[in-house]
Amino acid sequence: MKLVFLGTGASSPTPKRYTSSILLHVDHVYTLLDCGEGTQIRLQQVGVDVLKLRYVMITHKHGDHVYGLQPLLDSFLLKITTQNISGKILTVYAPKDICDEILTKFKIQNHLIECISISTKDDIETDFIELEKLKAKFIRMYHGDIETYGVYIEAKNTNKNNVSLFYSGDGICLEDCIKALKMLRPCILIHEASFLDYPHDISKAREKHHATVADAAFLANEIGSQVLILTHVSARYRESQLKDYISRARKVFSGDIILAEDLSTMVLDRINCRYD
Repeated sequence: MKLVFLGTGASSPTPKRYTSSILLHVDHVYTLLDCGEGTQIRLQQVGVDVLKLRYVMITHKHGDHVYGLQPLLDSFLLKITTQNISGKILTVYAPKDICDEILTKFKIQNHLIECISISTKDDIETDFIELEKLKAKFIRMYHGDIETYGVYIEAKNTNKNNVSLFYSGDGICLEDCIKALKMLRPCILIHEASFLDYPHDISKAREKHHATVADAAFLANEIGSQVLILTHVSARYRESQLKDYISRARKVFSGDIILAEDLSTMVLDRINCRYD
């Protein structure tokens, strides 16, 4: 059971950081969280064939989270049809406008690809999607006027180690989001931190409806997470400035803090999700 960070950058890919995509591997089930440009290249680099994917979860329609989706679906269908493979279905969860585009383009092969529009309800305890080895719940994030979701996931593998995480996508977790996460208590918080939290950075973050390092750290504290993983790093910051991500978050959050890097792996079996 592990997380592989395929893309950890913001806005557009760079040689060091591609745009947002995370691979969650639980036993034989592979799930993509977002699918930014270049996701297929990163999958090849970590040795995962597109046919191994079972689920793709898209948080919102901004290009740095979705521009890799259409070519990935093209590749999936090409391999299915040319290799005469049967019984493979790829399920995408996404905001309705993304699903509408997918179903329009791939309507001839819609028995091979299904897209389910994300919906949320007020019932925190029952509004879950039951998947193979996973239980998921989408939670609204604030990212300006863009329909945006974070996703809470409980993963269970054969050694009975249960791990829970929340991936923020982009944006800020407001009151209803915080209320839900306080009840769910994800052990791992994977949060965008497009900006540091110096005064100039804060004003830019608010203008763009993005989060700062401090926003992510405060949320981790508020909801009782044990591990904070910072991602969606802006290319505006030089390599020498990246150390500030950890030091600034440490001012707020005392748990484990990780700055995600492309192609880095986190083995979830080693995480002890204890709840006092």
